[in-house]
Amino acid sequence: MLDGKIVGIKDDDLDKSEALTRADRELVDDTLRVIGISLANLKGAESIPAYITSDDRRSYEFRVYQQLGQLYLKQERPKDAADTYAGFARLNPLDAQAPAMQAQVIAIDQEAGFDQLALAAKKDYVAQYGLDGEFRKANPEGWQHAQPLVKTALGELAQRYHASAQKTKAQADYLEAAKWYRAWLAEFAGDPEAPENNFLLAEVLYESGQYAASAVEYEKTAYEYPAHPHSADAGYSALLAHTAEQKGVSGDALVPMQRTAVDSELRFGAAFPADARTPAVLTNAADTLFKLHDNERAASVAQQVLALQPPATPAQRRVAWTLVAHTSFEGGQFDRAEKAYGEVLALVPANDPARGELTERLAASIYKQGEQARTAGDNRAAAENFARVAIAAPASSVRANAEYDAAASLIALKDWPAATRTLEAFRQRYPNHPLQPEVTARLALTYSEQQQWAPAAAQYERIALAPATTPEGATRARAALWQAATLYERAAASDADSVKAGKPRPADAAANRALAAKAYERYLKQYPTPLEPAVEARWRLAQLAHIDGNAGAEAAQMHAIFVADQSGGTARTDRTRTLGAMAALAAAEPVAEAYRKVALVEPLAKNLKLKKARMEDALKAYAVATDYGVAEVTTAATYHVATLYQDFAKALTGSQRPKKLSKLELEQYNELLEEQADPYVTKAIELHGVNAHRTTQGLYDEWVQKSFGSLKALQPARYNKTEHSEATVDAIR
Repeated sequence: MLDGKIVGIKDDDLDKSEALTRADRELVDDTLRVIGISLANLKGAESIPAYITSDDRRSYEFRVYQQLGQLYLKQERPKDAADTYAGFARLNPLDAQAPAMQAQVIAIDQEAGFDQLALAAKKDYVAQYGLDGEFRKANPEGWQHAQPLVKTALGELAQRYHASAQKTKAQADYLEAAKWYRAWLAEFAGDPEAPENNFLLAEVLYESGQYAASAVEYEKTAYEYPAHPHSADAGYSALLAHTAEQKGVSGDALVPMQRTAVDSELRFGAAFPADARTPAVLTNAADTLFKLHDNERAASVAQQVLALQPPATPAQRRVAWTLVAHTSFEGGQFDRAEKAYGEVLALVPANDPARGELTERLAASIYKQGEQARTAGDNRAAAENFARVAIAAPASSVRANAEYDAAASLIALKDWPAATRTLEAFRQRYPNHPLQPEVTARLALTYSEQQQWAPAAAQYERIALAPATTPEGATRARAALWQAATLYERAAASDADSVKAGKPRPADAAANRALAAKAYERYLKQYPTPLEPAVEARWRLAQLAHIDGNAGAEAAQMHAIFVADQSGGTARTDRTRTLGAMAALAAAEPVAEAYRKVALVEPLAKNLKLKKARMEDALKAYAVATDYGVAEVTTAATYHVATLYQDFAKALTGSQRPKKLSKLELEQYNELLEEQADPYVTKAIELHGVNAHRTTQGLYDEWVQKSFGSLKALQPARYNKTEHSEATVDAIR
């Protein structure tokens, strides 16, 4: 002791102080013992603060408390000793020695059997020196030294309340245990004991009925720490927690819980593939996903079950194969569905009631493959698949349809003998089948495919005349009538081609055109709606009239097409608009012809005015066609309009000259005509250019080509270049 001050003492071991001699240390020890005895004879720890009146004394204050506490312990006064140590910690909460003094309180209370006091002391300790205490900021080094006891105290608090909760089942005890487990994990998340404590936290939450929260902690225990003995059990316990959470829940509220549980099951399967519980877990996950209509994931998980080694149980494999089959079927993967249903049937006993439905699904899978092949245009594969239904599932309900569709596919393949055999077998096997009328239609089709058009058309007419007792029958009759008309039309065309080739046919082309026209007229009378086929029928009648040279009938039908489309409203389609546009284009031709008939001769002013008026009429008529926005009509109309401008310019320059003009006057007159014609030439070039530019949009029809031809003549320097044209055409192609 120098000048009444203990020098160089920074811890509780005077022997470590190099600033004191041995004699000085003995003197300090004796002094502290005397102080302790004196304080014990006064009011104990209560007397100390009155003497701590300077920083020098405060520097060894803790030793005074320590000495007094040790004296009380020697005197077997543990309560007084604990109060003494606690008094220092209470008065000096941020002192570096405070944690050690408070630790003494815990030790004394525990040794003395003061359970409640020890419990309170531990709570005070972790509150003061834990992660959120002020001591951490004030004395980081001292705080670090205090952590081992914080860890121990938190663990003991959690375990105490956990044990109590298991006995009392009191919610308050569960909550208290969870609080201390959480506090421990918050401060020692990286400690090797963290997984164990996290698992215990999850157990507390589960035992108290907090299933969702317990699942979170189980999953954290299982997956967010390095592998430990509780990893798999924690992951599985999470699944049990999810299951417990779902009890009593139904409807929409259950769905998110099920999805969360599935995610947990999949996580378990990925983390613990060799666990004996994994097959059952993944099987359940796949089944739940299927019930949730998440077919893609259900199939994927089912495949995981099937790939497990060692293999899953037969019952689990049956479920997995069933899910693969159902999801494949619903996803349009019918070949996979067929294989999977076969695997399921191999696992199902012969007397199992489920075999019937599974066999039907197998047959449906094969049938659907036939439909897919047919849609893809592979009619041979379609026919083979349809035929396989009878082999794989002869008693299935889809066999009849499969055989009928096999015939249809054979017809598409033009395999007439095989198609005929199949249709005849169908007729014999299923005499009362609703498809029997269709068989007649299919047989009629075979005549047409053998190019016996007129007989085939007659068959379709008979089908059309049959009584229609159902909407489907009416639809069938309408289709048959249409087919009859088109086949008569085709017969007429074929007859005409034969005549041209020098091969006369027994039927007369004109007669067949007349029969086709009657069929189309009957169709229009019986079926004025829907709009599109009705307009199409008028278009066919117009074409037939054109072939027969009946211009009046052709014009009447074209006008009817235009009116029908314009008044069609919401029933209009792309096809009716196209035909309407063609009709409008056709209607413009007579107007343009009327323009062309006006010659620019004397009286020139009168004829020029008339020609301009006729030109405006023609432009308006072509504008009607252009307004449809139909590409092939627009290009034609654009070309014709450009030609009108081009023709008008030519008509101007070639118009009859006034008589009695001098040579100079004639030259001036010609120059004036050229000036007046130039804007029309420019307009023609502009419109032809618009058509030519449509090549950039992928359009290169005959009208675009004609515009290119006109531009070569109008602007040869730009367009009359062979290499440029070829490059343009190549680019378009």
